Amino acid sequence: IVPDVARTVSMDLKAAGSRIYLVGATRPELGGSHYLDLLGKEGGTVPRPDLGIAPAILRAVHAAIRSGTVLSCHDLSEGGLAVAAAEMAFAGELGLEIDLARMGLVGVQAGEKGFDPDATRLYSQSCSRFLVEVAEGSAAAFENALSGLPCTAIGRTTSDGRLRIRGSAGLVLADVDIEELRRAFQGGFQG
Repeated sequence: IVPDVARTVSMDLKAAGSRIYLVGATRPELGGSHYLDLLGKEGGTVPRPDLGIAPAILRAVHAAIRSGTVLSCHDLSEGGLAVAAAEMAFAGELGLEIDLARMGLVGVQAGEKGFDPDATRLYSQSCSRFLVEVAEGSAAAFENALSGLPCTAIGRTTSDGRLRIRGSAGLVLADVDIEELRRAFQGGFQG
């Protein structure tokens, strides 16, 4: 039951110039993902909720939504960060800039053979993670509400209608018009 439907938060981006936060820990959990399926690979680690911190994350995000500091919010389950960012951008008809270098990774060994840190950041389906849009004027209140929990500002919304993703080494990985993303989402893979 939703006590006040007027206070719900949808996934569509609301305003240019907002901060974008990643809430929750990103682990190399790609088992069962569309990403591995597209690569023709099997295996990988299946996402598991961290029951020690998940309830606190859920309570804190819910409290931030109730307080009015959250403009939009999307879970990162199916498809991970890349899919959530694209859906939020084309749903709100706004652009989005993401910097993967700002994201940490949990449970990864440095120099691990075959490990792609950017693919993990983009497509991990770790549980209890959210992409959250917060107005610049509400950023301090939001950060305070999430204090002590994994929460990092990783980008901004823009008015130019493009999704730009910069990788962990600083290279531009994607710079795509949101209308192209919308067509791909609605029409399926045509490659």
